[in-house]
Amino acid sequence: MAVEPIFTVTDAPRSRAHYQKLGFTTTEHDDTNAFAHRDNLTVHLARTDTKRPRRAGAIYMHVENADHVAEAWRRAGLDVAGPEGFDYGKREGSHTDPDGNLIRFGSPLRPDPA
Repeated sequence: MAVEPIFTVTDAPRSRAHYQKLGFTTTEHDDTNAFAHRDNLTVHLARTDTKRPRRAGAIYMHVENADHVAEAWRRAGLDVAGPEGFDYGKREGSHTDPDGNLIRFGSPLRPDPA
């Protein structure tokens, strides 16, 4: 079984461009729905029906090196929190997209070379 998160967005073309900056490839289904792909992850970007309350989503991405992800996203002009190390053995950071959807990412802590 596989699952794919659905993020509601207010502007599908803007969201596609944003996720491309995050290193995702994107495909368009129609003018209201798109998909963002990275490694084995696909996120549905679905334009919200303005008659329904909008809900923000959240995902956690396991990555090889959280520092490299944060650096790449910052070079793309995006705001990133962290990453920072935690006593449970992970180095984690986060980014919130323009529609309030949270992307957390983390990698195992690496031993300090010093």
